[in-house]
Amino acid sequence: MRKLLSLLFAAMLATQAWALSFEVGGLKYTVIEGTNNVSVEKGSTAPTGALTILETVTYPETDGTKYTVAGIGNRAFMNCSGITSVSVPETVTTIGNESFRGCSNLTTINIPNLVTYIDGGAFNGCYKLSTITLSENLEYIGGWAFYGCSSLTNITIPNSVTKIGATAFYGCSALTSITIPEGVTNIGKDVFNGCSSLMSVTIPNSVTSIGDNAFYGCKKLTTVTIPNSVTSIGDYAFRNCSGLTSVTIPTSVTSIGSYTFYGCSGLTSVTIPNSVTSIGGYAFYDCSGLTSVTIPNSVTSIGGYAFYGCSGLTTVTIPNSVTSIGGSAFSGCKKLTTVTIPNSVTSIGDNAFRNCSGLTSVTIPNSVTSISSGAFSGCSGLTSVTIPNSVTIIGSQAFYNCSGLTSIIIPKGVTRISSQAFFNVEKIIYTG
Repeated sequence: MRKLLSLLFAAMLATQAWALSFEVGGLKYTVIEGTNNVSVEKGSTAPTGALTILETVTYPETDGTKYTVAGIGNRAFMNCSGITSVSVPETVTTIGNESFRGCSNLTTINIPNLVTYIDGGAFNGCYKLSTITLSENLEYIGGWAFYGCSSLTNITIPNSVTKIGATAFYGCSALTSITIPEGVTNIGKDVFNGCSSLMSVTIPNSVTSIGDNAFYGCKKLTTVTIPNSVTSIGDYAFRNCSGLTSVTIPTSVTSIGSYTFYGCSGLTSVTIPNSVTSIGGYAFYDCSGLTSVTIPNSVTSIGGYAFYGCSGLTTVTIPNSVTSIGGSAFSGCKKLTTVTIPNSVTSIGDNAFRNCSGLTSVTIPNSVTSISSGAFSGCSGLTSVTIPNSVTIIGSQAFYNCSGLTSIIIPKGVTRISSQAFFNVEKIIYTG
């Protein structure tokens, strides 16, 4: 019932014609026709300093009607940069859209217990907001609610919350820890993007999806446990979390999105479960601390640039389930010494193993009909390569500058060899 009343009040704030507006003590109050409730906003002069919102106001002030202050209106105190603190009465049920947006000197505020949701952008750009007490009955934190609150070091999200809107805590760069309550099912897009001081996060078993960019740039986040309830991890979800050292992906996840762990340079260990069928493009791009990875038998495709620049990667197991290796998938994996490409693979993308200078030998399976451009370009440590009879086309610069390759046998089935395919290879033997 309380939530319903709050929603009705919010709807009236947005759509109903106001019967009466008046100012008392420098603040403007607007009455909803047929009620004794009012919403409050700045008056003709923007308030400064410590703002105390009254529970009730009387109008006319002499022998007038008493009104209950039940809501803070949409954009009520927007850009009131002189406000330093706000005391909100327990009668308030609604914090309107962008109500305190741009209050750049606001440091503290309380949200009373009748408030069940904080509307979108309510505290957007409150750069000095360091302390906030949330309602014990809060259910919803709107999108952009605390966007750019860069002084906010700690916030307790009550257990009553079931939804956190997209970009809700974007750019809260001083926030060090967060516990997401049970009941939240989705961590939306950009929710904690740019929370560069965030060191720990608790994700409950109720969460089923982690949105795009959810923890992008959380550089101090060292470990994260993704619960088994999660079925979807969005693109860029942990991008540039350079402090992240290990991650376990649960068996409920079926795909690793594009750029998911892009730039997680501190990542040394990752467990990919058998439930995963695809690894998106750039998924582990520049994870330079990653030394080994086992790709499970469930994976059928490895996206372009998936492990690009994983310069510490020494071993990788590609299972028989994989049919395609994307362009530049392992490019720049300088410490990779051996790789076995299974017979299931029909396509090796352009530059797939480019500049894998530590690679000494490779066997290309009979399932491959063409070796793409730049596939092994710059593999200067390569001393042995077997090209199967199935190959008909060898792309440009396929083995460019493989200076350690003293000889290579070209099977008779090859009909086209593109430019500079064997540049700087000492000896080429044709069997056709």
